[in-house]
Amino acid sequence: MQKAKIVSLVSDQALLEFEDGQKIRVPVSSIEGTPKDGQEIAVIFAALGTEDAGRQKLAQHLLNELLGA
Repeated sequence: MQKAKIVSLVSDQALLEFEDGQKIRVPVSSIEGTPKDGQEIAVIFAALGTEDAGRQKLAQHLLNELLGA
């Protein structure tokens, strides 16, 4: 999982900036929830067919953060 910040929302595109300064544009529809400028989001990269494993990895990461592990 990577963290990124929404730098801007223009029309149906969101510009994301990663912690290392790299930027990518993605469709707003690919971001769950209601995206806002400046919002930090989690980005999961998963090979096709392994999306469930990616979601499980995110869930485990979030649980660890909540538990302070």
